Amino acid sequence: GFGSNGELQSVPFEKELYGESLNKKCLGLKEVARVESFHGFIYGCFDQEAPPLMDYLGDAAWYLEPIFKHSGGLELVGPPGKVVIKANWKAPAENFVGDAYHVGWTHASSLRSGESIFASLAGNAVLPPEGAGLQMTSKYGSGMGVLWDGYSGVHSADLVPELMAFGGSKQERLNKEIGDVHARIYRSHLNCTVFPNNSMLTCSGVFKVWNPIDANTTVVWTYAI
Repeated sequence: GFGSNGELQSVPFEKELYGESLNKKCLGLKEVARVESFHGFIYGCFDQEAPPLMDYLGDAAWYLEPIFKHSGGLELVGPPGKVVIKANWKAPAENFVGDAYHVGWTHASSLRSGESIFASLAGNAVLPPEGAGLQMTSKYGSGMGVLWDGYSGVHSADLVPELMAFGGSKQERLNKEIGDVHARIYRSHLNCTVFPNNSMLTCSGVFKVWNPIDANTTVVWTYAI
């Protein structure tokens, strides 16, 4: 257990497991040097010399603001799901930044069963339709893919009419407040990573944190947005 000052006070079976070799003074908690909020979502950094959060996000902040700021607010519904995967944390983080290659293979069956303009992408036989979306990365590694008009939040066919009507009216209002392009991002699907270890899918309402345990093991925390 740790004390209120962060120092390691006790370890179960300390004598039996470690004898006199455990130096608890060297194993205290590290203070998070920088803590900032992006529209209510709190990010911490151990590097005191790191740039301010908005500078760190760079251009990615502009793309995220329609979802985080102008949507009217987001809530993470918990408790989160927790799984342990045998993978380096960089693999899923990179996947969410913009691993477009995986779509045609991993999601081939769902692409073939649908009737969208993306059905032809199954098997990665052709390029996506021109103008279907965009890809961006920022200076410090954060980035995303934007799939235009992905209609965020539609999870059930029974809810499609209601959600489409809500999204349409919300987009009309946002057109006036933040401009057509920014408002269109709100209605689109974003796959995104705030580097190094926070990723999300806005259309699916997925918010993830990748917690590395070692070079080949990662704990994945998944929240519903």
